[in-house]
Amino acid sequence: MPSLLQILWPAMTLLVLSAVISPLLAGRRKLAGVVNFAFTAGAAILLLRISFLAIFISAGNEAQTVHIGRMAVPFLIDGFSGIFIAAVAVLALAGAFFSIGYMEHYREYGLRGYYLCFPLFVLGMVTLLTVDDLSAGFTFAWQLMTLSSYFLIRFERRKIDNIRIANRYLALMELAWLAVAGGALLIRGAGIGDSLHLLAGKTAQTPGPVLIAVFGLLLFGFGMKAGVFPLGQLWLPGAHSVAPSPVSALLSGAMLKTGIYGLMRTFFFMAPASGAGWSIRTWGMAIASIGAATLFIGTLQSVKQSDAKRLLAYSSIGQIGYIVLAAGAALWLGGGNEAYLRGLAAVAVIGALFHVVNHAVFKGLLFLASGSILYSTGTKDLNKLGGLIKFMPVSAAVAGIASLAVSGIPPFSGFASKWAIISSSFLAADSAAVLMFFGIVALFTSAVTLACYVKFFGMAFTSTGAEFTTSGTIKEVPAVMLIPKLFLALISLVQGLLPVFVIRIIASAVHHSPGFSLGGAFESASAEVVLSVSFLGVRLKDVFTTGVIAAASPIIIFALLSAALLAANIIRKLGGSREVAVPTWLGGYQTLNDANRFADRGLFAPLKSLFRWTGGTGGERKSGNAPQFDPGRGRDKKGSGGQ
Repeated sequence: MPSLLQILWPAMTLLVLSAVISPLLAGRRKLAGVVNFAFTAGAAILLLRISFLAIFISAGNEAQTVHIGRMAVPFLIDGFSGIFIAAVAVLALAGAFFSIGYMEHYREYGLRGYYLCFPLFVLGMVTLLTVDDLSAGFTFAWQLMTLSSYFLIRFERRKIDNIRIANRYLALMELAWLAVAGGALLIRGAGIGDSLHLLAGKTAQTPGPVLIAVFGLLLFGFGMKAGVFPLGQLWLPGAHSVAPSPVSALLSGAMLKTGIYGLMRTFFFMAPASGAGWSIRTWGMAIASIGAATLFIGTLQSVKQSDAKRLLAYSSIGQIGYIVLAAGAALWLGGGNEAYLRGLAAVAVIGALFHVVNHAVFKGLLFLASGSILYSTGTKDLNKLGGLIKFMPVSAAVAGIASLAVSGIPPFSGFASKWAIISSSFLAADSAAVLMFFGIVALFTSAVTLACYVKFFGMAFTSTGAEFTTSGTIKEVPAVMLIPKLFLALISLVQGLLPVFVIRIIASAVHHSPGFSLGGAFESASAEVVLSVSFLGVRLKDVFTTGVIAAASPIIIFALLSAALLAANIIRKLGGSREVAVPTWLGGYQTLNDANRFADRGLFAPLKSLFRWTGGTGGERKSGNAPQFDPGRGRDKKGSGGQ
């Protein structure tokens, strides 16, 4: 088998070459985009090969120390990092392709800075996922990722608000870096360049109060990057909404996952199981509580937004909450010695990592869909949209797939990962009733997510509105912007219909990640075998009499729903029913116009009123920064027409 790190260096080199060559061609905008895509695609193919080998073939960690002068930087690739590397590669590939056509939207801005920072942003994320320290190498990777994304967020630099949002993002990311790097240095005997394996050994000699401070800082720093409540509300909605849409897709689909990666890498690989004044179960419950609060509040704040990209941004906070809840639950459940609870912990880990993969795909797709809306209409204000399904049918179809996936509707992809998270919480009720409560919160929040995306899809693509607020011609986006969306939609459908394959990928990844605290539950030949996977779901062997913990095959559900619809259609025809076309009843209004249609404030008003205490109201409208639409131009009055 080829060395994983020997494949990594050429992938990184291709991204560096893109950052050097693409800006030189920025005067020829589409050519620069094509060149950036070519280099990024080459790097993505190599990164996907690394992921495949690390997850399925490698016998364990592949580590190497790289010496840069007197500084030693340890690198490590295993199955766990392979999952996250694959997510970055897929999103980078789709974003680079989408950028070729989409960046024509910004004719008044040069693209030299964009094509300099885009590949460096990808490089920073890949480096962060492969360096194996929390000091020198980590600092280089974090700063490369942060600074490049900072300049991408402030791309529309003529807008004062964008500069303010980008500066806040930069300040908070530097604060998060200080927390992580400073926390690691508090470990007794920690040195610059120490690998996580060495740091893990030194935590046993670190006093309990200091250890609490160490992991508290790590939780703060990586939690800030992941966007957990309340830290994510400080930067995430603004940064994700003002960045160009391909960058928003990378920020939400990939960069947030680096925070999840850091959180899980430190708590599952580095944290001691027990010690004086230390309990991993206490930390697990704390993290699960943060996750439950994050998914609940972030999603409720999302449904209150009028700006399409801010809605998606707040929704990202909510979806990250599911992952953090599952990670915390796994730490608590796996902290005991009972095979039953450790089996549930393994299921929670599957749910967390499955949702990492799912969210990367469907949220990346949703941000590209919102970019298509902005490209074709000049606005992202949902109150200015409606009826786009007539003009943009392909974009509507893929946005519908992504909306159903994020809402957890079977047989779409979000269902399987949320099912694993919620079922593992429910089945732990006998040992931890609070986890069952968190599961109920997650289940309720999934219904709110559906309401949120009924609003997003309904106000953008169905309903009416765009014909009243735009005078220009609305049409489908170019093929170069459709292809990456179709690519992501196809992946999402496969993940939804055949989750067994994704679950097996995750099980193999953890199996090929020595040091993972719950790795024994995923061993294929071990006395500790508790987990197996089939097309009917996840099974716990030698724990339950039936052996089944969660039998919910999306294909079977889809087949049953299809059979029910077919039966209903047959019964309707046998009854001789007729379809009659009549004018739309408008509740007393004689004509349909801009004044006689649903506005954002009326959708789910009782729900928003009941949970107004969760915040997130106002958004751009309250601050006076809502896009001012000019029907004569079909673009916002401010600058280029939104972000």
